[in-house]
Amino acid sequence: APNTNRIFQILQEGNSRRTQEPTAANRNSSRSHALLQVTLYKNSVQHGKLFLIDLAGSERASQTQNKGQRLKEGAAINRSLLALGNVINALSTGNKGRYVNYRDS
Repeated sequence: APNTNRIFQILQEGNSRRTQEPTAANRNSSRSHALLQVTLYKNSVQHGKLFLIDLAGSERASQTQNKGQRLKEGAAINRSLLALGNVINALSTGNKGRYVNYRDS
């Protein structure tokens, strides 16, 4: 993107495509994860990358009072957050050669 205005347009477009549903625990519960990668250039030379990440929130099923499809969505969100946490934990321990289960993430 050539400038910050275009970056904000892209961000707004991405946010408009995200799914949000109300639950008993949260009026605007995000049902999806989002990732925006911004690569910074100056004079055609890459100077850095910025990653903006918004993860769907983990919610206890008993607090949301969700049923049916929303209950399944919540379970899938919770599983994906757990898998991501497991990958981050495995990578951060510094054990060389240790198997990292990316598949579940």
